[in-house]
Amino acid sequence: MRSTSDVIAELTQAERDVHMLTEGEKLRLLVRAYVAVQEGWTMLGQPDRLKESAETMDVIRAGGMPVHLYDDEMRAILQEAVKVIRQIEAAMEAKNNPMPARGKSTEQE
Repeated sequence: MRSTSDVIAELTQAERDVHMLTEGEKLRLLVRAYVAVQEGWTMLGQPDRLKESAETMDVIRAGGMPVHLYDDEMRAILQEAVKVIRQIEAAMEAKNNPMPARGKSTEQE
């Protein structure tokens, strides 16, 4: 899996330049966003979240559309994907760096 920051940067750049993307590039970005979200939820041990997330379902539906996506629709989908990937990134960070329990010292006496 590419780092989430790389995927976020790619999707954010595409969002700015959406008017220059071909339909093939849009589809590739939707697939990249979907895979990043899927892998993130799986790594967190929450693969069912993929089906529960409205934003993710928008990405899935858009990827299956054989029709043209307008720039504003694509921009909104990319924004939603970035939002979900950032949530996953924050959850991974929290999982990897748990805070010590309140009131307990982490130092040995």
